[in-house]
Amino acid sequence: MDRPDPPAPYQPPWWLKNGHVHTVFSSRARAHWIAKHTAPLQQSSERMILTTASGARLEAWVNAQVGRPTVVLIHGWLGHADSSYMLSAAASLSQAGYSVVRLNLRDHGETAHLNEALFHSARIDEVVDAVVQIKQSTDQNVGLLGFSLGGNFSLRVAKATGLHAIAVCPAMDPAATSLAIDDGLAIYRWFFLRKWRRALLAKQAAFPDIYDFGPAMQLNRVTSLTELFVREHTPYPNVADYFQRYTLTGPVLRDTPGTIVFAEDDPVIPPSGFEGLPDSLELVRVPRGGHCAFVTQPHKPTWVDHFAAARLAEVLS
Repeated sequence: MDRPDPPAPYQPPWWLKNGHVHTVFSSRARAHWIAKHTAPLQQSSERMILTTASGARLEAWVNAQVGRPTVVLIHGWLGHADSSYMLSAAASLSQAGYSVVRLNLRDHGETAHLNEALFHSARIDEVVDAVVQIKQSTDQNVGLLGFSLGGNFSLRVAKATGLHAIAVCPAMDPAATSLAIDDGLAIYRWFFLRKWRRALLAKQAAFPDIYDFGPAMQLNRVTSLTELFVREHTPYPNVADYFQRYTLTGPVLRDTPGTIVFAEDDPVIPPSGFEGLPDSLELVRVPRGGHCAFVTQPHKPTWVDHFAAARLAEVLS
């Protein structure tokens, strides 16, 4: 396949130089254009259910191109395969000649009914298993592209499999990210709590004899809800132990192949999490980009879409 030229270093439009404005604009204002622009991709996607060795069932949406490298995309926390940033990246990668697989993590998207046990961020084995199955289904090279918590997952999959991961604004330090959400602008706390409550209620509706999340609905901080969630719905004794299972700071990712793209003005991912990482990881530091935003123009693919296509061409060729 032709190798696309890497884009010039990212510079946001003047009206998106505020990280909060940039993040909210990217999340909300582009949704209609992306849905219209990516309609052919969505219509031609094939649904796949991957059953892992543990019995977990994960949903994936596949747009295959014969004889082309495959990119597995992983969404962020409480996102899904059809999130705007996922569709935007998938359409750009497909146009660049890649097969793309948009993976839904457990309970994300419309998949609460597929597994009785709840999603939590330490469930890495089932995601590794799903990616390995995708890898085994093709004789072409496979890479990973993850966003936010999906970036964290993609880096852990890369550590386990040796596949190259591009992680966009990955959550490296979940404790710091939780505090940034709670203590930052109220819109972020409201956004994540609203989506988490909806996800829990969907799980309760799917398994009404097992779950009652009434007490969780009364909590108004991500950190408070996390404490209740860990105590009642995970095998971990406390939040610190749970967070440690997927904290990726320091030497945790030694020898892991990957590229990390992050913005210094990201309102929910503190840049301190990217200090002291192993040399096997390429760090692309962008002064202004918001959280997984990197918008160039409202009705065009993002800078990170083009960056990912070019970087993957280098590592998958």
